[in-house]
Amino acid sequence: MGMICIPIMARNTSDALRKMAPASAFGDLMEVRLDVMDSFDLSEIIGAASKPVIITYRSEEEGGHGRAPYGARVDYLKEAVRLGADFVDVEYAIPPEHRRLLFENRSAAKLILSKHFRNGTPSKEKLADLFEKMAATGADVVKIVTHAGTLADNLTVLGLIPLAEKMGIGIIAFCMGPLGRISRVACPVLGGAVTFASLEKGQESASGQVPVKEMKMILEALSS
Repeated sequence: MGMICIPIMARNTSDALRKMAPASAFGDLMEVRLDVMDSFDLSEIIGAASKPVIITYRSEEEGGHGRAPYGARVDYLKEAVRLGADFVDVEYAIPPEHRRLLFENRSAAKLILSKHFRNGTPSKEKLADLFEKMAATGADVVKIVTHAGTLADNLTVLGLIPLAEKMGIGIIAFCMGPLGRISRVACPVLGGAVTFASLEKGQESASGQVPVKEMKMILEALSS
């Protein structure tokens, strides 16, 4: 079964460290969201992580708060790789000439190539075509997240998991929004690499996130 990742939504380094301690007790890994932070010390944050850490700078276009230009985003992620981050999240929308700098210098870090659709769910065919293009880049994990307008949208996105298994590449695939909660639970059950659960209510990094204690109870019930 896939892992549970807890997003760390913090204002600064000390706030992040304070939230990372309980997150390490409940999650399998943590995602530090640089785009919501006023300031951050990557060396201190990565050094303090007692569980594997994903460093993410989520742009406004993909549902985050980040407004930095492509070059600055890649610089943050390159620094995270240099400092020993286990994973970095690279948005597929970042132009290849910028992305390439990370792919060629990934060191021991694993690259999660991500695409978020905030306003709906494309067709099954469009998502499968997108997945194949993203997988062809050499990413370690492909992350495709959409917004569920109907319950059937969950099936469309979860349908990418068998495709990823056939191709031998890790995948994170689920839907955001209240109607997408079922896919957040189903993703790790069906073979997805990671699902995301909030540290507690009010600490969600995206709509439809389930608190980690509830997520663990549901997954344990399904696996028993």
